[in-house]
Amino acid sequence: MLEQHEMKYFLSNNLYKQDFSKNILKARPFLNKIHGPCISDENEQYDYAFCLKCDKFISQAVPWINRPRSSWLSPEIISEIVMNGVLFVPIGFKGSIYEQLEWRISFSVAEKFLIFSFNHTQLLCYALLKIVLKEIIEKDEDLKTLLCSYYLKTLVFWVSDDANPTTWRPDNIIPCFMACLQRLLYCLEYSTLLHYFISDCNFFELRLRTELEKKKKLINMLTNLYQQGVQRFSVTETLHDYTRFFAVISKQIYSNTGIVHAVLQIVRNCNIPYDERRTCILLNCLGHLSKTELCHDLFLYVVSASHQVLPTRSQTRHQQNNKPQYNKYKYDLSHLLIGLHSDAVTGWLMMASFFYFHENYFKSLDFINYALSKFTDEKCDHLFSSKTRLILTPKQQSALDVMKKERLIATFRALTITNLHFTCKSQIIPKELQQDVIKSNTSYHPLTFAHFLRFLCCFHLHDLISCKDALKQLSLANERLRPPGKLVGSYYLRSFMFGVIAAQMLGETDSAKRFFKMIAQQDKANYTSAATRLLELR
Repeated sequence: MLEQHEMKYFLSNNLYKQDFSKNILKARPFLNKIHGPCISDENEQYDYAFCLKCDKFISQAVPWINRPRSSWLSPEIISEIVMNGVLFVPIGFKGSIYEQLEWRISFSVAEKFLIFSFNHTQLLCYALLKIVLKEIIEKDEDLKTLLCSYYLKTLVFWVSDDANPTTWRPDNIIPCFMACLQRLLYCLEYSTLLHYFISDCNFFELRLRTELEKKKKLINMLTNLYQQGVQRFSVTETLHDYTRFFAVISKQIYSNTGIVHAVLQIVRNCNIPYDERRTCILLNCLGHLSKTELCHDLFLYVVSASHQVLPTRSQTRHQQNNKPQYNKYKYDLSHLLIGLHSDAVTGWLMMASFFYFHENYFKSLDFINYALSKFTDEKCDHLFSSKTRLILTPKQQSALDVMKKERLIATFRALTITNLHFTCKSQIIPKELQQDVIKSNTSYHPLTFAHFLRFLCCFHLHDLISCKDALKQLSLANERLRPPGKLVGSYYLRSFMFGVIAAQMLGETDSAKRFFKMIAQQDKANYTSAATRLLELR
């Protein structure tokens, strides 16, 4: 593969490709054409590029490492790029007298790291530029070969270097795209688009010097596009119907005043884990108008709360093989781990219920004890009826004041307590409570649920002393929850049921019958399974 030139031997890119072409033809006869630096088939549907890897970052690109830039690239990414070196691709500079001996320096590995570091808005801007290229510019036969996707990618890299990372937000996508378009116009006007890693290389210097008429035509087209803005996308195949889509945004979501109170009201009224339509609207609003850290935290809150409920949805319970069961186990556990971040207690109790369901009683007890340690006076407990206004105690208000400089998601995780929601036929609710979710979704007060779940674990571990202690704590918790007057209220009825079910499990059948009957008489709306359990005892 070597060629002699002026008493020296050079690796010929042409001979290199021919050698690989012979070898690859034996395995893949259809790859019989050399296409640029690649080996291709007749229809150019496949391209195989064989390169040489250089593990060192070449000296021409070293200035890039410490080039002044915005903080969009972390030191870790820059370090990874440098450590991965470069590739040498077998193709020379077109028209050069040494074309067959020259090799192109490729930074494709480095560019992968850069692309993967893009956020969603940067990717969308790059995609919009490619739509402009493929569906607007290249529709004109004269302009088909003037620009390429690689130039646009390079352009976005340079714009990212200059722009503040906080500007790349979903709500700011149009200004970001217009900034990229404006930079492209500038580069065309002055025939200057520098290679991102080797700034001594100017892509446009030779390319546009001999294409003045085409350059002028392209500048006029892009100027017209810039003036029309996004309306110009109506002529593209990909985005011709974009004007059909709209979203109604509720400004109240973004109010900074009393934000914790407001979100607790949203959760209460929307019943986030179950009301998928309202949840989708809320996520859409937060995703598309996330101007601030506040919006991001609201988004994270809703996602985390929803992940608590995903594992509870009914799926096939009995599988013949271990593998589907294990996959289901990992699926549920992964979602519950995400669900830990929406409040201080509920996520931990859902994990405890999950491990109890899988008969890992010691692990369940660990989570229960940790959750119980979180029930302190400064927590904002919003387990109230839909007609009750949230009123904070002095301790709760003081705790919120202390955390007013913290991120909202951190405040929720540290200071709020929510209900436990189990969907109909839940897969992680304790077996002793499955009768309550046969026909509908069910919610429980976390404090009483924790004490009852502790009783269940201790019962199966034959620890009767701890069982009695758990029932004593359950009784005290029920007294705190008991509304004035009659035995009413769905949360209290379900919490009272815990003690009666425990009595039945301990063999106190007569006492259980009496209390099931009393609950059934009060439970006109069938919040509980008391009537069904009473029939089973007769």
